[in-house]
Amino acid sequence: MKAVFVGGGAHRVVGILRGALAGSDVLRGGEVHLHDLDASRAELVARTVMQTPEYAGADCRITWGDSLPEALEGADAVSVILMAGSRLTFELGNRASLRQGFLTSDNVSPSGAFLAIKGGRTLLGLAREMERRCPDAWLFDFANPVAVFSAMLNHHTRIRSLGVCAGYLNHFWDLPRLMGWDEQDFGFDVEVAGINHCSFILKGSYRGEDLFAVMDRTLTDNWKPVRLKRHWDPVTRRNIGLGLRKMWEFYRNLGVLVFSTEFDGMWHLFYDEALAERRSAGFLTTPTQIRADCRGADAARRRADAALRRLIGEPHKARFWATEAHGQYALIRQDHDIIARLLQGVGGREPITVVASRPTEGALAGFKPRTVAEYSLVMCAGELKPRGTYTIPDSVHGLMSALATHQTLLGDAIATEDPRLLAQALLAYPVRPNSKAQKTLYRDLLKINAAEIPPDLQRAAEWL
Repeated sequence: MKAVFVGGGAHRVVGILRGALAGSDVLRGGEVHLHDLDASRAELVARTVMQTPEYAGADCRITWGDSLPEALEGADAVSVILMAGSRLTFELGNRASLRQGFLTSDNVSPSGAFLAIKGGRTLLGLAREMERRCPDAWLFDFANPVAVFSAMLNHHTRIRSLGVCAGYLNHFWDLPRLMGWDEQDFGFDVEVAGINHCSFILKGSYRGEDLFAVMDRTLTDNWKPVRLKRHWDPVTRRNIGLGLRKMWEFYRNLGVLVFSTEFDGMWHLFYDEALAERRSAGFLTTPTQIRADCRGADAARRRADAALRRLIGEPHKARFWATEAHGQYALIRQDHDIIARLLQGVGGREPITVVASRPTEGALAGFKPRTVAEYSLVMCAGELKPRGTYTIPDSVHGLMSALATHQTLLGDAIATEDPRLLAQALLAYPVRPNSKAQKTLYRDLLKINAAEIPPDLQRAAEWL
């Protein structure tokens, strides 16, 4: 099996590959290729992986480079880890969004939509090259917004694609915390549907008992958040606490159990409250401060690379890699990472269950078959099928359908470079839709990102 990571210079690839190499033999005798426009970063990540105990016994070749055609030749699975466009335009777009009364993120938001517009040609170019070099390979897109790219790739290329997200693992933390302990617990088996960053658990069990029976006993009027362990920093503690309180509130008031507490999706259920809180927290910074922050982020990336080079400058024993002594979270072995699991699903003979974004194709009641949503899937030997058929609760169905339709339309507009369709897709975002504030924001975002957007799509302003 040959697995390719586009954006392979990302440090998180180390933990993913450690999990993939430890979890099965699907890469034994095969190849992992790390592709990056900065080949030196790909080499750095590759040489780090080669120092790990998982690689030592894997009988797997690891290569790197900056030639995409060579990377893709004969691939069975391709994973994309990248952020489209410049950090500066993204942050300036975030500021414009907050000024007009819209929340910001790299996913389900107006600023996330423009990330997709900026990254569309890159992902389409990758898929076209895959059609020539490895037409039967799976493309696992980790670049946000994953649902938009899944729609674009599945409907406008011949490549099979899944939009994947690290939030797939959040419930293994959130559900135990709701039940009273601050530890990860893999005793849950759930089936979900919704959109990426705002899906809902529809079926589930915890160590053989019905999950909703457990939640009914747990999430009473007297429920209190768990006492968190001391190692969490103040920002993380605050976010965990807010996420848990909202899960309790939505279970009590809307009758839904949130699958992944990713705020840029979940905040659509309490939008104005979240907007006021974000503004009060000082996120509305000046352009001068944004430029300074971007320079600081670039410097931090260089420091992280330097630290990794020092780390691999000397050999380490297996005991070192079995702990967090290296001080870098990205290097910790990720046995349950969704990309590691999907590699097992492509190359293995045992069924692997995941949650990912792709066209519903009849798996979600009330959704068009071509509409992209997030739901439970099973992959085995490279073949994918829905784990079941699902009905999203009525209390959130309309919102989820509108968000999913908005993201699917975006994928169509980006693939066809149709400016009028892009305007329609943007206006379909169901937060103050077709309002003066929404149109003003989109015109501002078109100007901020003009140098990074295909010329035809810049004409979307004519319909705004």
